[in-house]
Amino acid sequence: MIRILASYNDKVAQFVLENAHKSAKYTSPTIQKEILHVIASKVRSKIREDIGDSKFCIIVDESRDESKREQLALVLRFVDNGGFIQEHFIDLSHVKDTTALTLKNEIYAILSRHYLGIQNIHGQGYDGASNMCGEWKGLQALVLNDCPYAYFVHYFAHRLQLALVAATREVIPIHEFFLNLNFIITTVGSLCKRNDELRVAQATKIDRMLAIDELETGTGANQIGTLKWAGDCWGPHFNSICSLVRMFGPTCLVLENIKKDGSTYLQCGDANIAHKMINSFEFIFSLHLMMEIMDVQLQELDNRFGEQPTELLTLCSALDPKDAYKSFNVDDICRLVEKYYPLDFFERDRTGLKIQLKLFEHDVQNHLKFQNLSSMVELCRRLIETENSQVYPLIDQLICLVLTFLVSITTGERAFFAMKIVKTRLRNKMEDEFLSDNLVVYIEKEITENFTTNSILDDFRSFKERRLQF
Repeated sequence: MIRILASYNDKVAQFVLENAHKSAKYTSPTIQKEILHVIASKVRSKIREDIGDSKFCIIVDESRDESKREQLALVLRFVDNGGFIQEHFIDLSHVKDTTALTLKNEIYAILSRHYLGIQNIHGQGYDGASNMCGEWKGLQALVLNDCPYAYFVHYFAHRLQLALVAATREVIPIHEFFLNLNFIITTVGSLCKRNDELRVAQATKIDRMLAIDELETGTGANQIGTLKWAGDCWGPHFNSICSLVRMFGPTCLVLENIKKDGSTYLQCGDANIAHKMINSFEFIFSLHLMMEIMDVQLQELDNRFGEQPTELLTLCSALDPKDAYKSFNVDDICRLVEKYYPLDFFERDRTGLKIQLKLFEHDVQNHLKFQNLSSMVELCRRLIETENSQVYPLIDQLICLVLTFLVSITTGERAFFAMKIVKTRLRNKMEDEFLSDNLVVYIEKEITENFTTNSILDDFRSFKERRLQF
């Protein structure tokens, strides 16, 4: 790569590889890692600078490399001075095991290295592993003991996923039903030709039912769809069931066609098995039963979603500006502060907050810039944009605290998805610091792009005093 670059630039060619000053090529793996570490350190310093004294939430995920070494990935979310939600990957660290105490100590060690006080943790979110859950034990409970405002609410998506998985595993016939459901869908949808047949059969059915007035017409109604695979979480399961109920007749017709004219004996045999399955009493009964099983799902959700998180979310919603501030409630907001954020507001601040809330409630009705807002994020930004954060500083402070908590209940999609790209099989056996630096520079590329070459060189020169000059 260096030779290619040198071939296009004579100035570069004068100083690289064989032409390097005193043979200082700076191409050894050690030097390359040091350069990467310098850039990653600059990224982390910028993230730390942006956080400042703001409250933040921690998003934690477990990871394991090819050598079966357990690793902990840490993402931080916070509200910046402009009222924007920021999410930054901060570090990846090796842990000897994934017990709650070990994970807690490593999280604290990472925060300490970056001069982030644990007292500023105002929310925590995890990947749903069993050692990261539990009301009285587990990582969230240990952190909450040290940080009284590091409230934990299980990810909404994971609550649904885990609820369905738990319910499914408890009932063996339902577990078998989903296996059979996926087999039927795979058999029908494995070939493009069969998908086309399915659409044609569905269109024919819709036309017939419209002709006899058994279907209503209207925008978006009676669209031609496809069968959905029942994945691992609640949404795909439910969508799969609904798609088969809606396309039951066309699916049976396509299976009959495959039985008759399948291109291989295997296709014909699978279609024959699938056709028997879909027409069996057990399968049809389970199909309709699962359409009504939401009561069971809600019970499972209640088990994972206790009284305190429910009340906390309900009180937080009192700050929501949606629907012309329909949920805005001064008493609920004051109760939120008194019960969940007492140490963030002195007694005189609580009195002042109530006064500000009443003035704000009256003010927003006549202020056009505060109309038609759809989220607390928009409200936070609008307060800053209009400089009303100085008029209502206590409201602005509370909104930032609430947002910091709320952003902890969704997964670190951007960072953890990027980890899957970087942590390939070839890179999985890197030492921890090298892998962590790679992840930081890749995930936070928008920050990295703002560094000048000269600033990187200056830091690299000071990395070790004995370095030869570039």
